[in-house]
Amino acid sequence: MSLMPEKTPTPQSSPWGRRWLRLFYTLPALFVLGLCVRMAYTRATRQGPPVRAISAAPFATVEIHGLTARLFTQGNALRAAGSDLFIEFRDAQGKPADVGDVSFAMVLKMPGMVMHSIGKVMRAATPGQYRTSLDPGMAGEWTATLGFSGPPGQAEATLSLKVM
Repeated sequence: MSLMPEKTPTPQSSPWGRRWLRLFYTLPALFVLGLCVRMAYTRATRQGPPVRAISAAPFATVEIHGLTARLFTQGNALRAAGSDLFIEFRDAQGKPADVGDVSFAMVLKMPGMVMHSIGKVMRAATPGQYRTSLDPGMAGEWTATLGFSGPPGQAEATLSLKVM
């Protein structure tokens, strides 16, 4: 009997096992690095949303609470596929009038069905000017309701708009 411990064989790792292990740890790191590069590239080359040219002439005008509201869009009518709407309020002297919070909603009534298109109206940089985006979804003769609530009071007007 010998006092020396027996030598236990140590497992030998194959070269293929080391390659797979290296690949297992390298691929996720490369994936994360690629995502970071893509995010940096996207942020550096980001472009703003497309700007649509608004017509110089209003396509609709309505009197509301002693003020004139003029509506502008691309061309001479709203589009069923979506339109940007620019609303301008002017007083009797033709000066821009700040009216506070503005609401704009459209309704298309048909036999057995009613469609609505409501735009969130936001103030523009100039007092008395407001913007919204609408997506009516269907051409036709829509009834629009334009309202405001602010310093000059509260008022609402209804007008008929053609959507192409």
